[in-house]
Amino acid sequence: MRFVLYVDVNSMIHRLDPRAKLYWVLCVFIWSMTFNHPIYAGMVLGIVLMTLILAKVIKEIKFAVTPLAILITMCITLWPLFRREGTIILFGLGFLKIYQEAVLYAIAVGLRLTAMVLAGIALLLTTRIEELEAALVRLKLPYPMAFGISAVFRFIPTLMGDAYMVIAAQRARGVDPLKGSLLTKMRNSAIIVAPIFMTSMRRLSTLPLAMESRGYIPTASRTYFIQLRMRATDYLYMVITTLLTIVFILMRLSGIGVVYPHYI
Repeated sequence: MRFVLYVDVNSMIHRLDPRAKLYWVLCVFIWSMTFNHPIYAGMVLGIVLMTLILAKVIKEIKFAVTPLAILITMCITLWPLFRREGTIILFGLGFLKIYQEAVLYAIAVGLRLTAMVLAGIALLLTTRIEELEAALVRLKLPYPMAFGISAVFRFIPTLMGDAYMVIAAQRARGVDPLKGSLLTKMRNSAIIVAPIFMTSMRRLSTLPLAMESRGYIPTASRTYFIQLRMRATDYLYMVITTLLTIVFILMRLSGIGVVYPHYI
């Protein structure tokens, strides 16, 4: 059972400096918010998926497929109910009208959220937590904040591992909390959430003791075993990312890739 998302693979994305990858994630967020047409939002998602393929970790995102599918379904279902603007009515029943533009916008929202989530996952799949913490410190983020962010990323996979162990333990006792109808799964969620909550509280209580036993002082000066150094490939990657950002923003300002020009 894995307790870290990082996958040790020799790829061009893995060899990039963490600061370059953080900059790429930031730009993906900007790209995603630039377009609200599903074709162009899908283009941004395609760039993220291509990055995962280049990093040789595309198979590692299978754990996120179901949650992302649910997210997209919720966006397609709910957003047309709130965006009641457009020229083409696909469905009308009394005061309820579903516009074609609203449906396109809803699909774009689902795709852009998927792109942003997968960009963050790509960062964690290709970057060690220690490297990420060192990069945040080199970006002049206060060390307590950098440590807190890295601790969150470190414990998310651990919580996932705890959830898998709880489910396995319940199955060993003859109870499968993932089977049955949606109502049954919601009822069985208590036997998963309660043990995970207690395990997390126990771990949180031991974390400060472990930090104090190692002489943790937030304001102390530090040296780092990991030494980060930007190379020519990192700068080239950031330049290409910046050029794409400029092109996408100019496209948006020209009215390309939008369903609703006045909405993000």
